[in-house]
Amino acid sequence: MRYMAAGVIVAIIAGCGGGAPDSTPDDRITNPVDTLRVVMEIGEELGDSTNTFAAIVAATVDEQGRIIVVDQAEACLKVYDTEGNYIRQVSRRGEGPGELVLPWDVFTMPDGRVVVIAPGKQGFVVFDDSLRYLEEISLWQQNPPFYATPISDSSFVGYKIGQDLRDEAIVMRRTVAIYKWGEEDWKTALWRDSMEATMSELMEDPSVFLIDLIDPMSICGNAEAIYFALKDPYDYSITGWDTTGTEILSISRDMTPVEKTPEEMADESLYVNSYIRRMTGGGGGFPFEFSPDPYKYMVVDLDIGPDGNLWVRRGTRREPFFDIYDLQGNLLRHAVFPDDGWSWQTEVTPRGILAWEDDPPEGYQKLYLLE
Repeated sequence: MRYMAAGVIVAIIAGCGGGAPDSTPDDRITNPVDTLRVVMEIGEELGDSTNTFAAIVAATVDEQGRIIVVDQAEACLKVYDTEGNYIRQVSRRGEGPGELVLPWDVFTMPDGRVVVIAPGKQGFVVFDDSLRYLEEISLWQQNPPFYATPISDSSFVGYKIGQDLRDEAIVMRRTVAIYKWGEEDWKTALWRDSMEATMSELMEDPSVFLIDLIDPMSICGNAEAIYFALKDPYDYSITGWDTTGTEILSISRDMTPVEKTPEEMADESLYVNSYIRRMTGGGGGFPFEFSPDPYKYMVVDLDIGPDGNLWVRRGTRREPFFDIYDLQGNLLRHAVFPDDGWSWQTEVTPRGILAWEDDPPEGYQKLYLLE
């Protein structure tokens, strides 16, 4: 649930609403359920800055087993071992080479390079496997990729938005495509769509479609396949392609839409508005009160797990709950982290499972390593 750069994006987005369609429920839990447990945690309310977080926006476990945390508010990476011992800080706030302003996400290349998605740098800030600054890939002067996942040392899948003017309307284009490293234009488009709105619609409440632009999907992949799911309140659907763009997998379930409680709606609205004010220095924010979508997303995350299977996290439950499929689309089992909370974020990697809350009830963030 990431809202970075919303003060810029809100000027060019809009949307429309819709009711929940009829659905044949397929919510039953008929496969075995594994319980995930905490094996390590990092995070303090006060104390040494190495163990405190201002705003975790992303985290991963790299090829060397290091836990890399993106602290968006501090504009840096904090690096730990799997025992929770602090290793070092990487980068800092600034406009210089290798520095960051509101970093957005992080991923690791197969050869060990650590890549920070940095829209403020029009692309990526890249570090080598020793976490030394390597280069900046600043190819996209407008609308750099918001999400990316590597499929080789020389290619990645990225999500970008773009816009066009058409009469009195603004058309927003969304594209998921395969890119060759160091090239601006995509090599193979995997998924594309667009949204259109008039200026009068833009001036109303584009809350839901703000998220539909900057955080609309989950993507993961490897050298054999790319997996994709839209964050949709009514559609549980996963698509897989090979690296030529040929569809090789389709998973769907008919599930009952789940409405957010009034308390969840209020908590989310308060969190997002306070988040934007904080990220814009306290004086900015939305020119409207953020109104969350009243329904929960069916799928909120996709990852390849430590077992080599596809972990699909449902968004309809308050605790992190995963449907685990083999790469042929067969449902094998489920996994749950039995901790209640509306704002849980997770990152399942081949080398470990991480979790944190965007808006923890304690008032400060902790990062958990699960198994």
